[in-house]
Amino acid sequence: MNSKLRKMILSDFLISIADKALSEPRRFLQPGHNGPYNDPETPVRNYGHWLITFSKCYEFTGEQIYLDKVRELAEYLISDDARPHGFSFHHRSIEGKDKCNGLVGQAWTFEALAYASSILVDPKYAEVAEGVFFQHHFNDGYGLWNRLEIEGDILSVDNTFNHQLWFASCAALLNTPRREEILGKVIRFMECLPQNLSVLDSGLIYHPIERPLNHNGLVHSIKSKLKKVANTSIRFYWNKEKKSNHYNKEYNDKMLIKSVGYHQFNMYAFALLKESIPDHQFWKSSEFQMSVDYLISGEFKEGLSDNIYGYPYNPPGFEVPYVSSVLTDMNESELVNLSCWWLNEQIKRCYNPKTQMMDRNTKDSLTLTARIYELTRLPNSILDKTEVDIPSVEKFTTIN
Repeated sequence: MNSKLRKMILSDFLISIADKALSEPRRFLQPGHNGPYNDPETPVRNYGHWLITFSKCYEFTGEQIYLDKVRELAEYLISDDARPHGFSFHHRSIEGKDKCNGLVGQAWTFEALAYASSILVDPKYAEVAEGVFFQHHFNDGYGLWNRLEIEGDILSVDNTFNHQLWFASCAALLNTPRREEILGKVIRFMECLPQNLSVLDSGLIYHPIERPLNHNGLVHSIKSKLKKVANTSIRFYWNKEKKSNHYNKEYNDKMLIKSVGYHQFNMYAFALLKESIPDHQFWKSSEFQMSVDYLISGEFKEGLSDNIYGYPYNPPGFEVPYVSSVLTDMNESELVNLSCWWLNEQIKRCYNPKTQMMDRNTKDSLTLTARIYELTRLPNSILDKTEVDIPSVEKFTTIN
């Protein structure tokens, strides 16, 4: 074995980072800035991610300290700080962009609150998420949701595909009184996937939703005790600049790069959704199978090599193993080997043993480190059998 490396079981690696975060919350449990987008975020996103990691550590160890931290973070997520106006959760603050972070910000908080209710055996957390879900307007004709601003304004349909997908997948996690109604909307979303999902010939999922929407006569209004929002047209979020550049090579090249960097992020949400709704006919479609095949292709690995939306932000080392465990027919040995390859590539590129953070070759170390939570969904058998190569502190040299 390379003297600069030491072997560590993946579950132990996960717990070691969580323990460091518990002991140094002012260094770890902080808001990032959404990776390469550089949007200053509130603590809501990363608190949600860490809540899930601490939940898994409690499952592994039974130690009360993890459960106490889960409760603390969950209470913050349902507080007035996180949801100041009683509508959507406040994820970011930057001029010119919504504060809810589209649908995906809400999805991340639904995900965390679903975990909180499960591990704390308290339905109130998931029921808050359920309430926010139903405040979002759903256009049944298109199978798509509108964004909801934190003050209650109904914004346009979110045209980023992964946002819609994650919103559906995380809503499906909510085991709440209106679960059947939630699943009804999620299933309608899935029924409309043939129109809303663009899969290229390679199997790559294209980043924006390309489907044109006919807005005539489509209006919706929402009332609350706090305010009344006037009838709002269902608008497709596609501004004039993007529309005019649609066939521009520079724009298309940028979208392809982004699509590659987000492919495993999309597939992670698909895996999550399949575990909630395993028998839907969409899973048998040729387009979906093409997307799975692309994930395990050499072309995908090569496309991620220097992609700013990949290892530095959407960590394939944390995402591909779980996706493969759900969406492929690999046996346990094959999954362990695959997980080793992707995890070691992620660690080699981004992990710093001196800080125990993912702070190398990334623009947002706080968010990337928090995203270790994506490992928690791997089967325990894989977490307990996968070995990762950790650089030794003594021989480690930072190379960015």
